[in-house]
Amino acid sequence: MRRSSPHNDFFHWIAPYYDTLVHLLTFGGYEKFLRKAVKILAPQKGEKILDLCSGTGKAVSWMAEAVGEKGEVVGVDITQSMINVAKEHYGALANVIFLKKDVTQPWEYRDHFDGIITSFSIHELPEKYRAGVLERCYSALKGQGRMVIADFHPQPLGMAKFFSLIFFKLFERRNISFLSFPQNETLKRAGFRKVRTFPVLGSVFQITLAQR
Repeated sequence: MRRSSPHNDFFHWIAPYYDTLVHLLTFGGYEKFLRKAVKILAPQKGEKILDLCSGTGKAVSWMAEAVGEKGEVVGVDITQSMINVAKEHYGALANVIFLKKDVTQPWEYRDHFDGIITSFSIHELPEKYRAGVLERCYSALKGQGRMVIADFHPQPLGMAKFFSLIFFKLFERRNISFLSFPQNETLKRAGFRKVRTFPVLGSVFQITLAQR
């Protein structure tokens, strides 16, 4: 969901290797982390689910099976090459749609989805857009909808902060402000009534469940 930039060009070129790269950067825990996030979202038969920054579509395919033929999973990403890879792997699934979209711009969705999931994407958004995107997520959910965010811990402490700072300074310097992002407070300001967090790998990563 990143705007067009040299940083986006990186995602364009890395798309075919993205899953392998993230697997390495998370010390082999990427798929386990993502599956845990999907389990916490708990997609059900017949539900409509949005995968925000769906990347190569791995999580979309798991959720498509969970929601069944009467459900629907929409994967959106701003990088066309990511969409291409996702369609190549999972485009044949009848209950899946992949769309190229910049989510920092206005959405057409209102009270549409039962659940929204996003992984390693909120920290990629420019700081000025993060709150707005979370507000759009709230508006796109139905009355009892929920959202799961699987990402770096937005406010790490102790050794987790030390390791996160090293990583961001090496690879994500432009997004280092995320390490002081008041994510829970921002979700509540957006309208979410209940927020729960699940620390992962010594609180370097975190899964957040926000309920409308």
